[in-house]
Amino acid sequence: MSNQILLSLSGACLLLPLPRKSAPLELLDIPKFVAQELELRGLNIPVELIRGKSATTLEKLRDESDRAHCPCLILYQSEPLDVAGNPEGATQHLKNLGRAAKLLGCSELAVRVQCPVDRLLPVAATMKAALHEMQSLDVNLLIRPNLNPLDTAEFIMDLVKRIGGFHIGAMPSLEHAHHTGNPLETLRKLAPYSAAIEISSAGFTKQGASIGWDFDALIEGLISFGYLNKFSIDWTGTTNWVTGVQKTRERLLALMGREDPVA
Repeated sequence: MSNQILLSLSGACLLLPLPRKSAPLELLDIPKFVAQELELRGLNIPVELIRGKSATTLEKLRDESDRAHCPCLILYQSEPLDVAGNPEGATQHLKNLGRAAKLLGCSELAVRVQCPVDRLLPVAATMKAALHEMQSLDVNLLIRPNLNPLDTAEFIMDLVKRIGGFHIGAMPSLEHAHHTGNPLETLRKLAPYSAAIEISSAGFTKQGASIGWDFDALIEGLISFGYLNKFSIDWTGTTNWVTGVQKTRERLLALMGREDPVA
C-alpha cells in the first residue's frame, strides 16, 4: 500500500546555491530540476521562494511545473501566524496566501499558528471563518506544528478538530515528532489528520545511520499506521543538499519497497 504515497520536495533547500555554484536555481528552472535530477513528482513551495513575485510569474511557475510532471502541491509558510494577537491581519494574510496558492496550482496551504493554549477557541473560530472565505479558491488549509515553542500532537489535533470540516488537516514533520520525545506516538496521533508529512532529513553517516533521529523507524512506523498521503522530503542537513535529497529519496524507496518514484 505504501506504493500509493507520492514523493515530493519541501523546497526550502532551493533557496540555497546549487553545489559548486554561486547562486540558487532560477525560479522557472526549478520544476524540471526537481523532476529530472531529484526524481520527485511534486513540489511544495516555501513562501520565501515566491515573495515579491508577480501573479504572472506564479502562473508561469505553475505551467512549468505541469510541463515537467512535477506539479506545485502545497504553498507553506514557516513563520507562525499571530492569530490570537492580530486576528484581522492573520485572516487577511491567509487570504493572500490562498490566492498565491491558487495561482501556483497548489491545492493546499500549510501554516504554523501562534496560539496560547487558553486562546484555542477564539483562534479556531477565526481560522474557521477565514477558511470559509477561502473555499471559493479550492485551497485546503494544513496546520504545521511549531518547533519553538514546541506544539504537542494533542494541540494540533484539537485545533484541526475545532476548525472542522473537509478543508482542514495537518502537515507534521519527522523533526517535530523527534523533539516531542515520543516520535512514533506523535506521528501515530497526527497521521490520520495529515494530508502530507515532511520527511525531515539531516543526512546519513558513511555507515548508513541516519543523523538526528531514527529515520528508518519513523518511516516504517508511518507505513505500519497505514499512512497513504504525501511524503515531502525536507532537507535539514548542512552538507550538499542535492546529494542529501537524492540519498533520502533512495532510502525512502528502499523502506517502502519501491523502485519507481511515481506514485
